[in-house]
Amino acid sequence: MGKISFNDIVSLAKAGYKPADVKELIALSETAEQSKQEEPQGAAPAIDEPKSVSPEPDRAPENTEPAKPEETVDYKKLYEQSQEDLKKAQAANIKKDNAPAQAPDPMKNLTDLVSSYL
Repeated sequence: MGKISFNDIVSLAKAGYKPADVKELIALSETAEQSKQEEPQGAAPAIDEPKSVSPEPDRAPENTEPAKPEETVDYKKLYEQSQEDLKKAQAANIKKDNAPAQAPDPMKNLTDLVSSYL
């Protein structure tokens, strides 16, 4: 990934990216370049040697504590709770007044329209 050019920025703007998004992409590309420069060029990752399979099973250490059973999640209970919450929210929305705070004055709208033409 090279440095972002002006043409790249223009193409991102045409694609609908906002200036904040473009700045974030530029910052990400700069940090990626810095991390690549910090890595040693000649070092290669070590290759793991294949392990031979022994006929004896592996033994667990003698003094380890038994594994704690993980808590099981009761999905039915969670589903029922979410349905109950949904019903409460829907009931609250039904009772809510959705009328505008103040009805617009039709005469004012007409005078504004006429005055815009004059």
